[in-house]
Amino acid sequence: MISKSINTWDQTKHWEEACIETRRNPDERIRRLRFFRIKKKEKILDLGCGDGLNVHILYKKGVKNIFGVDISDALIKSAKRLTPKAKFYLASAEKLPFKDETFDVVLVDSVFHHFMKYRKALGEINRVLKKKGRLCFIEPHKSIVRSLYDAVCELPISKYIPFLKKRRISYLGEIKFMRHWLKTEDDFYETLTELKFVERLRKLDIMSTIGIYEKASY
Repeated sequence: MISKSINTWDQTKHWEEACIETRRNPDERIRRLRFFRIKKKEKILDLGCGDGLNVHILYKKGVKNIFGVDISDALIKSAKRLTPKAKFYLASAEKLPFKDETFDVVLVDSVFHHFMKYRKALGEINRVLKKKGRLCFIEPHKSIVRSLYDAVCELPISKYIPFLKKRRISYLGEIKFMRHWLKTEDDFYETLTELKFVERLRKLDIMSTIGIYEKASY
């Protein structure tokens, strides 16, 4: 899910398909979602829901009050087919179609690293979260393993290596975003602090960061 105002590299359907395929392992998604301890009665926004796999997993586990938002019409249609009873909206992270203090949880899975600036999207998340609501996210983190994977994916030979072929397409399709994110990751966390979010969990997971930040109660 990419805001049109900051998507300056025109990512393609080819990239979208490759990116989704590299992140399609349901068991891994379930494992990572467990960290967030989402309750069945909570009202959830999956921001940048893509093809709706996270929504589908949570819905099957009894989380029925769940909404998905993405800026890709094609991905929203896929998400609706996967979980017809869930609610989906075509919208930008920088202008969410919801009232203030609507959600208990905003889930953001591998979306923030597509933004050149973080404040506007984080401000919207802050607005739609209830007091003491949780921002739960999974984003890339600069590690030795990630650096090695990325370096290999930039080599022409990686297109001939089966387990790297799809990752190469998705990585090269967002390489400018990824490089920007890894250089400005600290700015993201500084913005969270400025918006009075409180860190509840920040866990490094091989190549990613799993985070839970709570909205201030005032």
